[in-house]
Amino acid sequence: MTTGDGSRIGIICRPDHHVFETVGRRLRRRGHDVTYFEPERELPRSAIEELSLLVCKKVRPASVRALRLAERAGIATWNGRLSTTILASRLVMLEALSAVGFRVPPVSFEPPEGQYVTKPLFSWDGDPEIGGTGGFYQPLLDTDGRDRKCYLVDDGRQLHAETVICSSKLSGEKRVLGHEPTPEQDIDRMERLLSLADTQAVGVDIIEADDSRYAVDCNAAPSFREAGLESALTDSIHRAAPGTE
Repeated sequence: MTTGDGSRIGIICRPDHHVFETVGRRLRRRGHDVTYFEPERELPRSAIEELSLLVCKKVRPASVRALRLAERAGIATWNGRLSTTILASRLVMLEALSAVGFRVPPVSFEPPEGQYVTKPLFSWDGDPEIGGTGGFYQPLLDTDGRDRKCYLVDDGRQLHAETVICSSKLSGEKRVLGHEPTPEQDIDRMERLLSLADTQAVGVDIIEADDSRYAVDCNAAPSFREAGLESALTDSIHRAAPGTE
């Protein structure tokens, strides 16, 4: 269903999100009718069937069910059910990262010797933490305490890559520290990941340890915080809507 020359776009995200508030405003300027949906709430079929496109920004069980309903109803999606399912399951996500060429830390189902990181099996069940018990375990690598958050967005015509350097959440609240160029090999790997997961955008967390780069997390709906990708995201969602180019 369309409104005027635009589409009815639903975004699973809070309306004041620091990036997608801007994206929604720009989509409205292009003639689209944009509605935000609470990620934790079940989205009724009637609301989905009124849309031209459903965008998943926040991955939660309710989001996955909404994407499934949309696809069954023939509604287009941006970052659809396949990508959110693959990347929300942390073990499957690590296999996907490895399959496209990233190096990932080893996984065990018993706490390893020395310091280790505990991770829940699904991304919506909480953040990784040092020590404790959980779904699975990985060794705590000796890093510089920084995460490289590498983002890739396909706007339908070209790829846009940005890397934001942040302090590690394992050591406290995440803080943005700066930016750096994204290595071509990482762009190539993320491009393969886009194809594997059949998605339009992805974020990969990379750390440096022992003179190597490790991919430790991946998200089909990352924050894009301070990545400067608002224009690319707007273009990507705009072109994913039926009837637009």
